[in-house]
Amino acid sequence: MKKTQDDSDNNHPPSTLFGRSRILLYTCLIVLFALGIGFRLLNLPNPPLDIHAWRSLGSAAFARGLYYQMSPNADPQLRQQAIGLAAATGHDEPTITETLVALSYLVAGGEYLWIFRLWTTLFWVIGGVALFALVRRMTSVDGAMVALGYYLLLPFGNTTTRCFLPEPLMVMWIILALFALYRWVESQTWKWTITAGVLAGLAVLTKVFAVFPLAPAIILVNLSAFGFRRTVTNLKFWIMVALAGVIPAAYYIFPNPQSGGGYLGVWVLPFLGRLKDITFYISWLHHLNGSFNLAIVLIAIASTFLLKKRWRAMCLGLWIGYGLLGAAVPELIYSHMYYNLPLVAIIAISLGPISALVLGKISEQGRLWRVLFFGVALVGVGYSVFMSRKEVVAVDYRAEPEKWRELAAKIPNVLTAGLTEDYGMELNYYGWKFSLPYPYSFDQDMSRMAGHEFDVTADNLAYFKNHVGDSGFFVITMLNELDAQPYLKKILYDNYPIYAQGDWYIIFDLR
Repeated sequence: MKKTQDDSDNNHPPSTLFGRSRILLYTCLIVLFALGIGFRLLNLPNPPLDIHAWRSLGSAAFARGLYYQMSPNADPQLRQQAIGLAAATGHDEPTITETLVALSYLVAGGEYLWIFRLWTTLFWVIGGVALFALVRRMTSVDGAMVALGYYLLLPFGNTTTRCFLPEPLMVMWIILALFALYRWVESQTWKWTITAGVLAGLAVLTKVFAVFPLAPAIILVNLSAFGFRRTVTNLKFWIMVALAGVIPAAYYIFPNPQSGGGYLGVWVLPFLGRLKDITFYISWLHHLNGSFNLAIVLIAIASTFLLKKRWRAMCLGLWIGYGLLGAAVPELIYSHMYYNLPLVAIIAISLGPISALVLGKISEQGRLWRVLFFGVALVGVGYSVFMSRKEVVAVDYRAEPEKWRELAAKIPNVLTAGLTEDYGMELNYYGWKFSLPYPYSFDQDMSRMAGHEFDVTADNLAYFKNHVGDSGFFVITMLNELDAQPYLKKILYDNYPIYAQGDWYIIFDLR
């Protein structure tokens, strides 16, 4: 009896679904990368004001300061002003992306803010290439394809990597370091020893929080693969660890051994009591569900159990590291959602094993079932594409820069304090005007969580004067924040005249 094509496929199944055809494999890769790049560059000139604007505009102001500092033809007065405004942004980590953007301004012949999105997109794409190669080695081409699709198309990842942040570069280094670590465990050559150590060091240098996923992953994969005795007596292991530590230490510790004390005192130690509060964990899970879908997170964790012992240990190390990150900065892990960006890569890698298993089974089915699977997959990709586009084009902010320039022109050239959006960064970047940021009610809530009580109904005149210092004017654009702080409203209206007022702003004269 003549066999059908479906019978033939079932009798001689290939090992992987995407391994059946190079054309299918390369077509899917091209489509995924095209979508991943396209959505990050969609609406390219739109100012980065949708999410994390404070952080994005701070980096933009710093890049502008570097550009004016390096530009030989810059106006001396503007150069000095740009450098001063850049210094006011305050950066804890090295300004690698900002420097690359400033150099790009020089090449382009002007300050085009959208250039930063070219760099963050490039970093994310390089990370995607490394992620695909890593998961393909750990599982199969099927697992790698699903992991890459998740990494490139997750709406949270799309919107967050459109911001001017160090995280896309950090995640790129993390993934490259994991790939090098995989190769080192396989070969233990000096080449991969040095490569893994340097890449891990660059990740931590870019942002110190990279140590959380990398350190447990490096330790656990070595203990699982070689045991305790062989690990601690292996010179190459210690060389790798030393490189991973010395590179960031040269920036964070050696110049100033006390450099981390301030951060610990402000963002870590005061909030550790939150770890005893069940509502913290509920809020954390709630935010994870909103950005990642909690069911997918749990499936990804369970999926790691399907890996070989050493790679299972490495992936569990990544998850342990993420948990330790949340424990170290319990307030920032969901108030600053970009701290969760490494989780995109962790989930993507962890989805590889179960994806390889499921798609391997589908590859054994007949052609009809494989076609149906691709139809279901297209629905999933289409939904992700729709949601990503919806978020990217939701609001057009291109009128905002001129609005802030007009407001800045109304403020006399003296020291100014304010209750404005994103801690005054719109005034800083678009208006070329520094404004001392006055605490939001949100900041006062955080202060209470850290154990510092603050009564918004009290007089608080000394508190007000301490924060405005010698400022001559007080600018308010967040009128709802003024209502949320009744003491501030009373102080301003009872003691200071209104210098200028519009539909969306009030300027008080403090002189």
